[in-house]
Amino acid sequence: MPKVVIDANVIVSALFGGIPRKAFLTAMRTCDIYVSRDIKLELFTLVNELEDKLDGIKLRRLRSIISSLLSDSKEVVPMKRIEISRDKKDNAYLNLCLRVKADFLLTGDKDLLEIPVQELKSRGMNRLKIVSPKMFLSSV
Repeated sequence: MPKVVIDANVIVSALFGGIPRKAFLTAMRTCDIYVSRDIKLELFTLVNELEDKLDGIKLRRLRSIISSLLSDSKEVVPMKRIEISRDKKDNAYLNLCLRVKADFLLTGDKDLLEIPVQELKSRGMNRLKIVSPKMFLSSV
């Protein structure tokens, strides 16, 4: 099974349906999903930040999506800290991808999507593909 790390922005986008939701559900059904403590913390912080922006139904659905992700994923502790992304907090995803030798990082974040493949390879992430939900669906 492909090893996948899912960015928080895809999880929030999945809440609203469409391609992100389909990509999230496909990954959950057909791949090994990984999280780290840093990513779990980001997800919990995100829920708190969105409490005033989402109605009660969407907030419960977001909590349910995150709960499903966390119960069906494997938590791993990254061993190395790398700094590649322009947005420093995105490096938590790359550190996890490096640790688990991920096949895909599923994201809608341009800071991650624009990282050159050569940069990933030079850091030991030879098989990692950083993909949007649409690209992910056409790849699996």
